[in-house]
Amino acid sequence: MTYAAHATATFEGAFPDDVIPHIAAHAREAELRVKETETSLLVTAPLAKVAVERAYSTLQVRIDAVEAGALQSVRDYFLHIFDHVAPGLSANGDWQGDIARNRTPLNFCTVSVRGVWRVAPSFLRIEMDCADTKRLAEGRGMHFSLLLPPEGRVPLWPRLDANGRTVMPDGPDRLHRAVYTFVNLDPARSRFTFDLFEHDGGRVTAWARKAQRGDIVGISGPGGGDFPPGQTVLLAGDETALPAVRRILTQSGPGRRGRVLMEVGADDDICDLPRPGGMDLTWIIRNRGETLWNHLATADPPEGPDRYVWIAAEKALVRKAKARFRDSLGIGPKEGYFAYYWEA
Repeated sequence: MTYAAHATATFEGAFPDDVIPHIAAHAREAELRVKETETSLLVTAPLAKVAVERAYSTLQVRIDAVEAGALQSVRDYFLHIFDHVAPGLSANGDWQGDIARNRTPLNFCTVSVRGVWRVAPSFLRIEMDCADTKRLAEGRGMHFSLLLPPEGRVPLWPRLDANGRTVMPDGPDRLHRAVYTFVNLDPARSRFTFDLFEHDGGRVTAWARKAQRGDIVGISGPGGGDFPPGQTVLLAGDETALPAVRRILTQSGPGRRGRVLMEVGADDDICDLPRPGGMDLTWIIRNRGETLWNHLATADPPEGPDRYVWIAAEKALVRKAKARFRDSLGIGPKEGYFAYYWEA
């Protein structure tokens, strides 16, 4: 991978003794690859790498990324971690390098509603007009963040401050943020679509049910959750993961093999999932008393050296699945992705 964008910073101050392992723990929780020593850290993300070195009262950070937008996203993420592990640290660094400042974020754009229609009993498909679709399609991420302004207020969108950090509107102008998976990106027509799992009381559900053609919202992306590697795979999730699983399957080569475990509420929620011929699909129906965990608790890991486990669902379930597949069954950091899409 070629890294074309770079940034460095030196932080000075009194750091907690566990600053390096604490940063490493956050990175591992996000399913990033980590190499850690007592005084240094190397974190590899899909589009960037971050090196951190501690020497007495200084912390040196270097970020290398494939392009400036990826650098901005990874840098924002690590500054967020710094705020947790050493409050006040993130404001002390003098950043140098390929950093955009005093403008809208490089990964942000506004989009407008083109149409909303039902594709399943519990899912709406939403089509957006987006002049930035070409950039989104060139990224490797599957996801984006939808940014909804408060009803009845003129939107205030994110900005990069003088140090290049993304500043989100707060107070009465706070944006509602939710992550979704692209279903289709069409740069030629400057459009994309995504699917929304409906649930009463949800902010985005309420917005989508009333959305009219031309309504403006914001998005940032593409986000994390790269397409999983592996020739033999186990994919598992609930409704919230269904759009991501669908896109993974459509991007899978014809020779891919393995299992797909999908939990939904009722038989009416079963839908067509085009997939390679070697991928077995099991629908798990909650109103029959079936659960995704019951299947994952006994599922064998994929066989062979080129294997991968991908699981996305509720937080507690994902943590149990991660402990089983990582700790008990030996699925290594490069062989699995475990992400919670919601929390009970």
